[in-house]
Amino acid sequence: MTDPFQTPDPGARDSVVDARAIFVLILIAVSAAVFWVSNQ
Repeated sequence: MTDPFQTPDPGARDSVVDARAIFVLILIAVSAAVFWVSNQ
């Protein structure tokens, strides 16, 4: 039996989650840098 809630390719979903996590980390780093520079 197949699970209807499981994606056909779990690896593709993992890569999307990884890409979003990396994007969020980059945004945090950039915003922290801008905040730090603006307070100098």
